[in-house]
Amino acid sequence: MGTPTRASVRSRILLAGLGAALAGSALTTPAAAAAPADTARIEVLAADGVTPLGESAVHEGDRIVVRGTGFDPNANTSGLPVPVPPGVPHGTFVTFGAFAPDWRPSEGAPADARVGQQRSATAWVMSEDALDRVPDAPFDFRRTIRQQWVPLADDGSFTATLTVTEPAKAAPDAVYGVYTYAAADAVNASEELAVPVNFDPAPGPNAPVPPRQDLVWGLAPGYRDLVKNTLQGSVTGSDGASVDADGRLTFELDGADVDPETGLGAVRYRGTVVSFTRFHLAEIALANPWIEFTEQGTFLTAETSGGNMVGTDSMHRIRFARLDLPASPDGGTFTDVPARFTAPLEPSILLPYSGQQAAPVDFRF
Repeated sequence: MGTPTRASVRSRILLAGLGAALAGSALTTPAAAAAPADTARIEVLAADGVTPLGESAVHEGDRIVVRGTGFDPNANTSGLPVPVPPGVPHGTFVTFGAFAPDWRPSEGAPADARVGQQRSATAWVMSEDALDRVPDAPFDFRRTIRQQWVPLADDGSFTATLTVTEPAKAAPDAVYGVYTYAAADAVNASEELAVPVNFDPAPGPNAPVPPRQDLVWGLAPGYRDLVKNTLQGSVTGSDGASVDADGRLTFELDGADVDPETGLGAVRYRGTVVSFTRFHLAEIALANPWIEFTEQGTFLTAETSGGNMVGTDSMHRIRFARLDLPASPDGGTFTDVPARFTAPLEPSILLPYSGQQAAPVDFRF
């Protein structure tokens, strides 16, 4: 991984302080259990929203529909103080996952009993009134929830569409299924429901195709570990991007326009990588990088977030790093190309990296 630069150490301190503030505020409030009402029900349907799923096999990438009734819009008012304030109904998680046989929070099951759950396969069911009471300043917690939000009607009904995602981690005795339970560490035994699902790990017709890794960049030494471990968040790729086993960002080739005579032009790659902390107090994106051969030198440019909490909502292109590589009109494969961050970087949470040594870049075209 290399020796951390002074700037990367400063960035670790800056971002770790944010993570410590999150953890300190979020883990001190105990959950209070609501009295079970025994009225909540769910049914799991095929993608058409009509046919009961039953024993039909599902594969990664398939869609299933979960219809719920009898969920109390005013329940689950105690739990973590963020992102939902105390006294505001915290809502309900509805997820496809692989949970341990003893998974229910009301029975004291630890969080790792529910580890086989992916955010991308989880809906956050909450009434619109409750969502409107979630603050959007100084941190936009409302946006955090809205990314997964499914409305809960006044009569306690909802319809959620989930995309089946194979968990990255699951216990050997885990049971695949659709699960519901009170959100954000609220506890409500009456909402702890489970419907087994016949998950087949073999690729199906809707299985996502792994993107090609034509441009590979670690951004900065230890970047993924900093986000994942210190800040309790994640780094994820989509639309042609991924994150490899070493934590490096990868992107697919999208085209090239390089003048064979001058060697000037650009090689374009596609994909979006989003980095976020716990509760999405910080969420930044890097998308569609280009390698640009210019008269001033070779640069890695990319679309980046316009702020520390906006993700892909607002983006613009900047020069991210200068590469120690002359213009090349012929294409080919380039490995371990030295890179140095430009200054100033955007968004501001990345400013400590400005002007410092970046991770080396591999690319081909």
